[in-house]
Amino acid sequence: MRYIPNTKADKEEMLKEIGVSSFNDLLKDIPEEVMLKKTLDIPTLSEEELTEKIFKISKKNLGFRFFKPLIGAGAYRHFVPEAVKAVISREEFYTSYTPYQPEISQGNLQSMFEYQTHLSRLTGMDVIVPSIYDGASATAEATLMAIRLTHKNKVIISPLLHPHYAETVRTYTAPHQTEIHIAEYKNGLSDLKSIESAIDENTAAVIVQSPNFFGAIEDIESITRIAHKKGTLIIQVIAESLSLGLLKSPAEMDVDIIAGEAQSFGMDLNLGGPYNGYLGSKMKYIRQIPGRIAGETTDKNGRRGYVMTFRAREQDIRREKATSNICSNHALNIVAGNVYLSLLGKNGIKKIAELNIKAAHYLRTKLIETGKFSGFKYPFFNEFVLEVKDKEKIKDQLINNGFIPPFDLGIYYPELEGHMLFAVTEILTKKELDFVVNLLER
Repeated sequence: MRYIPNTKADKEEMLKEIGVSSFNDLLKDIPEEVMLKKTLDIPTLSEEELTEKIFKISKKNLGFRFFKPLIGAGAYRHFVPEAVKAVISREEFYTSYTPYQPEISQGNLQSMFEYQTHLSRLTGMDVIVPSIYDGASATAEATLMAIRLTHKNKVIISPLLHPHYAETVRTYTAPHQTEIHIAEYKNGLSDLKSIESAIDENTAAVIVQSPNFFGAIEDIESITRIAHKKGTLIIQVIAESLSLGLLKSPAEMDVDIIAGEAQSFGMDLNLGGPYNGYLGSKMKYIRQIPGRIAGETTDKNGRRGYVMTFRAREQDIRREKATSNICSNHALNIVAGNVYLSLLGKNGIKKIAELNIKAAHYLRTKLIETGKFSGFKYPFFNEFVLEVKDKEKIKDQLINNGFIPPFDLGIYYPELEGHMLFAVTEILTKKELDFVVNLLER
């Protein structure tokens, strides 16, 4: 039913049941000065007229079917196989929520378990929590985890952590009166000397994103050595998880905790979400990890089965031992990520990651060769920063030719006014990249 019509008799019956004489009685607590003094101008339309009106309004949106994005900044458009969409459309997955009852949730628990395994192999971490709201909240949860583990209350954040992630960390840690120190950056990379000088005896963790917000691949190994030398934990944030198919894993660099966003694994962009954050750590830190972990077991007849092995929120254990209040479970996105990674496999993920890095480097090289662009020189995955002469002209040129423009870095970095963050994924062909170069060199 699209509409639930109420007759005058229906309304009177409901008001009588509630115990009021009119609808306005329900609004008496609203201050008079904020009340609308006129009737809403809502036209009377038939269902067909309304459908046509809404469709015309929707056509004003810039859809990915008509515009190719050159923007990333934490949200990346990758090819999603039809098999992923087919599987997540199945009713038993599409209507799923947190699989508390293992006897009737075996499919979801198996998918969760397999997805944990994929992420563990990609990151090298011993323990993976596969379902946190998004990368930003995973970063904040990782921060709180580090504070609990160390009993210290200061965190050092790279200035090249995604600004939304940094803001979420501030929000989560505000009740704890956590001291947050923002380090410095140099030539598009976190300044190691700035990080080292900021670490003191009260520092719980250093938080560094790699690839960072500028797309640069950070020297995580050196940052880890600096942090560990001073008794501080290192948290690596991974906003573009496809990079794990090509770059050295966090575990190989002795990272303590990871916080990631898995949107790139089979999850299309949908006006801001839903995304799928994940968190991982070394096994010795498992008792302070938030969220839920699925496990494999056998039943009394020796048959393989799956259970919810670890749940650490206050609804499941004594409140004083809870490590988070994560209530939602992105089960459908877990299924999407699992199907995507299962379809591509180790070699497939590596090949797509290679396509991304080659295409991004190709576009940057060609744009630099035009003589109209300059930018930081650093190792990068599929995003890079360029200084442009007329960003408004570039935006208009790209939009008028079917491309969503790069991200304007001046929004978050005033000192980089006139710099744009380009993102290139496998959905952009060489022909399209050449077209962009020819367009922007005019």
